[in-house]
Amino acid sequence: MPIDRPDPSISEADADTRMLARRDDILATLAKADHRMLAADYRAAAAFYGAVGRLAGSGVEIDRSELLRARDAALWLGGRFGEMLHEGLEKAGLGPAHRHPQFQKSLDIMQGARPRDRETSRFPQKPQSYFYPDLPLVNFADPADYAWRAAVEQQTEVILAEGRALMADPVNFLPYMRQTTDRPQGDVHGLLENPDWSTCYLTDCGQPIAQRTAIAPVTWETINTQVPLCRINTRAPSVMYSLLRAHSKIPAHTGMVNCRFVCHLPLIVPDDCGFRVGETTRQWRVGQLMVFDDSVEHEAWNNSDHDRLVLIFDIWRPELSEEERHQIATLFAVVDG
Repeated sequence: MPIDRPDPSISEADADTRMLARRDDILATLAKADHRMLAADYRAAAAFYGAVGRLAGSGVEIDRSELLRARDAALWLGGRFGEMLHEGLEKAGLGPAHRHPQFQKSLDIMQGARPRDRETSRFPQKPQSYFYPDLPLVNFADPADYAWRAAVEQQTEVILAEGRALMADPVNFLPYMRQTTDRPQGDVHGLLENPDWSTCYLTDCGQPIAQRTAIAPVTWETINTQVPLCRINTRAPSVMYSLLRAHSKIPAHTGMVNCRFVCHLPLIVPDDCGFRVGETTRQWRVGQLMVFDDSVEHEAWNNSDHDRLVLIFDIWRPELSEEERHQIATLFAVVDG
C-alpha cells in the first residue's frame, strides 16, 4: 500500500453503529474509511474519505493530522481509480483510438482533465454520478416520438391490476431510500427510510426479481420486450412501481446519470398531484406515458387524500448511437468490476 497503513481505533461494526446514529460522526466515518481501505474495498474507502473532507468543510471538528491523512488517502485512491479505469477500458478494447469523441470527452470531465461547458440554463443537467456531454437539454420529451408507446399504454389496466396484486403484500413496497452502511449517507432530502415514497422493484441490479415478475408477468413482459430499456450491466434497467402516499412530496433532486430518460406510466392519479422538471410542471394522466430527464432538478407532490401509483422504467436517450451505448455500458462494467 503506497500510503501509510491505517490503524483504526474503532471497530468497523462500532463505526457502522455510530454512523447510523449520527451521520456527522466524523471519527466513525474515518474509521469506516480505514477499514474499507484495509479490506481493499477502494471504491467504498474513497467515498468515506471524501465524506470526512466534506464533514470537516461543514465545520465538524477533527484533528488536522487526521484530516490531512484522509485527504492524502483520497488523493491516492483517485489516482488509482484513474489507472484502473485506463487499464480496464484498454482490456475491454476501448483504448483512446477506439473511443467515440463524446465518450472520451465524458471521461475527461469525469477525471477532471477538462471542465464542463458553461451552463446558461437555470436548471441544467446535473447528474450525481456520470455526465455525458453535449446532449440537448430536455425537461419532458414527447412520448409521440416513441413507436413502442402504444404497446405500453394499451396494457395500463393490466399493469395496474398487477400493481394492486403486489400492493396486497406490504413487504413488496419499501421506502425508496434505504439506510445502508455501504456508502456515506446524508439525510437524502428527508427521504431516508421514509415510507411516504415507497417502491416495488421488479428488477435488482438490472435482473428480474422472479417472485415479483411472477405476480406482474404482463408488466414485465411488456416493458422488457417492447421498450428500448437502458441496459447497463449490473445497474440497469430499473423497473418499479412507485407509490407516493397521500399528503406527501418528493423534494427537488437530480438523478445519477444523464444518458437516459425516465418514463412514468401513471396508474392511480388523484386530484391535486403534480410533477415539476426544471421550469415545467405537468400533471400525470392515467395511461398516458410521461418521459423526462431526471438529471434535471425535479420534484413531485401528492396533496390529495389518496395514494398515487405510477410504473417507472428507464430508456436510453435516443441521441446516443449504439456505439456510445456500448461504451457507456463498458465503462460501468469496468467501474463495477
